[in-house]
Amino acid sequence: MIPKKSAMNPQFLQQEAIRLGATDSKVINAKDIPIEDAIVEMCRPPACDSYGTCANCPPFVMTPKEARIWISHFDKGIFFKIDLEPELLFSERQFRPFERIFRIASQLEQRSKELGWKHSWTLAAGSCKPVFCPDAPCEALIDGGKCRFPDLARPSMEAIGINVFRLAGKVGWSIHRITRAADPKQIPSAMLAGIVLICTGNNLNDPQRQIFEKIKQNK
Repeated sequence: MIPKKSAMNPQFLQQEAIRLGATDSKVINAKDIPIEDAIVEMCRPPACDSYGTCANCPPFVMTPKEARIWISHFDKGIFFKIDLEPELLFSERQFRPFERIFRIASQLEQRSKELGWKHSWTLAAGSCKPVFCPDAPCEALIDGGKCRFPDLARPSMEAIGINVFRLAGKVGWSIHRITRAADPKQIPSAMLAGIVLICTGNNLNDPQRQIFEKIKQNK
């Protein structure tokens, strides 16, 4: 049961992120979220194999231009992360921490709606396809098909152009670029991040509402 004093309280949601397993979380202003067109280009092969194979990845998700409009109607964001050993990202268990961030994101979205943020939305880290459907085609891309994991699958922050490195720097988190060719022993630390965006929904204008409804249909 949610205490009455916690209703519509971003700080309560911030603490929920920790309770659900996040290493740290920060309340930020949505207007401070950096969105850059070039970030989406990093989703293309060879950097990422999920491009064009998943409904929650480019080119099927909103563009950075649409993301700027969409995010402009949100009031706050709860930016959360999990810290992990760099070696884990180079092991056979590399997708386990990604699944963890997806599950935290899903639970936070549900929790935020219970608190009264009816149009809340969460973004995770990485593509949901290798996490939940590594050996099967994305059902959401098939005519008449639906996502196998609608409550868990969602776009990553980078998929819509959010510069996670800049955002992490703004809140004082240490973050290091990790590539497939990197030596994990030379990487000081690793983290994955997600965000829950919250708003009352009363300030949605027509372009924002159209984008929001389109996202809901895809989900």
